[in-house]
Amino acid sequence: MPQIIVTAAVNDVEEWLKFKADMVPAMSAVASDGASYVAADGSNQVASTWDVPDMEAFRAAQGSFPAELAAAAERAGMIPSTMVVYVKK
Repeated sequence: MPQIIVTAAVNDVEEWLKFKADMVPAMSAVASDGASYVAADGSNQVASTWDVPDMEAFRAAQGSFPAELAAAAERAGMIPSTMVVYVKK
């Protein structure tokens, strides 16, 4: 099963941590959550790890978040243009 790390910048780390509680159930069909990480330097960089049984399904879900999840991400201050996905090799 592929494992991935997703990194991004956020406006407010604490708000993003709250958002993770909404994102995990929404993504449960394509990924299971491992952990959340915040930058040790106190910056606005965050990361999460996921186990992904089907990368194609994950990519499709990434491109079509439900409206309520996209709105929650916006409220959490995620900066989509900064998101990077890393796949464990």
